Amino acid sequence: MEHASEFVYVYDHSDSEEIEFDDDETEEELSSTTAAVSIRDSSPASSNQSPRRRKSFLSSVRSSFKSLIGLRSARKSRDRDSEPGLNKSRSSPSNESKKLPPTMKENAVLGFDESVLVFCVDVSSSMCSTVQEPDGTYVSRLEGVKMAIDQQLTRLSREYPRRRVCLVTFESNVQVLGDCSTTPTTLSCNYEDAEAVMHETSKLNCLHPVSEAVNTIREAVRHLHPQGSTALGPGLAAALSIAIQTRGSQVIMCTDGLANLGVGSLEGKDQIRAAEPFYADMKNLAKRNGVSISVIAIEGSYCRLGQLGVLADATGGKVNIVDPLQLRDEFGNILDNLILATNVHATMYLNPGLYVRHESTVTNIVTRDIGAVTAIQEITFEYGVDRGQTDDVALSDGGYESANEKREGGKSGKTKTQNPVDGREWLPFQFQLCYLAADGSKVMRVFTQRRHVTRDRTQAEESVDIRVVATHAVQHTGRLAEQGRYSSSHLYNMGMSKSLEKWKHDCPAKHQLVCSYQSRSQGLLRSIPSSKYSSTSLSSWAECPPLAIGSDAAANAVYDAKRVSFY
Repeated sequence: MEHASEFVYVYDHSDSEEIEFDDDETEEELSSTTAAVSIRDSSPASSNQSPRRRKSFLSSVRSSFKSLIGLRSARKSRDRDSEPGLNKSRSSPSNESKKLPPTMKENAVLGFDESVLVFCVDVSSSMCSTVQEPDGTYVSRLEGVKMAIDQQLTRLSREYPRRRVCLVTFESNVQVLGDCSTTPTTLSCNYEDAEAVMHETSKLNCLHPVSEAVNTIREAVRHLHPQGSTALGPGLAAALSIAIQTRGSQVIMCTDGLANLGVGSLEGKDQIRAAEPFYADMKNLAKRNGVSISVIAIEGSYCRLGQLGVLADATGGKVNIVDPLQLRDEFGNILDNLILATNVHATMYLNPGLYVRHESTVTNIVTRDIGAVTAIQEITFEYGVDRGQTDDVALSDGGYESANEKREGGKSGKTKTQNPVDGREWLPFQFQLCYLAADGSKVMRVFTQRRHVTRDRTQAEESVDIRVVATHAVQHTGRLAEQGRYSSSHLYNMGMSKSLEKWKHDCPAKHQLVCSYQSRSQGLLRSIPSSKYSSTSLSSWAECPPLAIGSDAAANAVYDAKRVSFY
């Protein structure tokens, strides 16, 4: 890490002032740091780029939430005047733990976590379908869910005794069993009205710690039986109504079929389009209140994960298709992945001569609204020198759009102009991370680095961290596919694969990583159509917004790509 510093800001109240990035100030003498990895750069910035060999020089910046939020780091910083309403901390190895509010995961480890885990379970008639175990016995899908919940109850009561568990089931009716200490409530409101469902459910939130309620919940789970249709939308609304009352809560929704009753029904094109605002509202509500939603589809079923998966993708949850016999492991993996912080916003500030790629406009400042984050999440930024050169993201018609074209809104040619980075030996980079800690404090952590600029291609390529490049490449390919830009995703992956190929024979570790990247990216691309690479009609895949993917397997591959990490 070259010349770097970190500052921590803890807000005393919800009001805050914007802290601007001062280019000149960051190029003053900066204190060195021993922080756990805060920003990783795949190569030094280069002021001499070739548009066709762009990836040798244009870097992806990786930020690990595990290191930015969850790990303690030793660092020094310069004194600055405090701002009104702002408590700014200078941290050191001896006093840092006193300065940073605890993360939600730290609260959980210490036994202070009182968040809610809502199991939202499909108990429709299709859940009676069976699968065969290795010993020859048959187990229904619902039995697999029961065994998974039972195992996690034992673990929760032992490791997180103050967490609370709520059980919500849905078939033709929605039942809120809560912690099963009282009589279950069957919702009687209009299932076509999400607000009515949430209003009725919000009155029922009286939950005891799992250590006290574990036996009653376990007994209620054992008596679940399949029947009726699939009122998934109302079930989701009820589960979320309970979860949003406690920041950092989780919803695990497990289903084996299409939502076909009430709000959020996904049967038929008209219903799919009508349901889109509902799922968008549920996603935004969960994100705003620091709740993660995981969506588990039973293998062998069809649930339209393209629509349901946005709930998990936007809230830090997990999307997966699981064999009923593997549900215990899947539920365990979700519970292992505890929320670190909520309402997370990440902002990257670049020198004015640089720009962030793949944005709708040319800008050197970009903010990502991330919501709840866990330790395994990765966020990447890709930047380049703004000379109006050809961008590496292909347009849907197979052409390319330059930075100048994005700025001016039309074809402008490849005009090269004097750039602020020309002649500079160092460039400043700043990453700002804002989040809500477990105690409700609003925290801003600011990471600043100066990076050396080189015009030597060999030197730049030697310093590339191909894990960053591979992670970013798969994630961005998935994002393009999610947007329905299938040709662009194929073309982008081809360019990235060619760039990574050069490191394949450097050493066994790099060879293995490049092969892993190729396997992941090719698996994704086989799942999505391309007018050039297959005969699949793009229009037929684009009829199901928001994700133009027809099969659950394809949707699962896209969401999996967006959260991939090679670290």
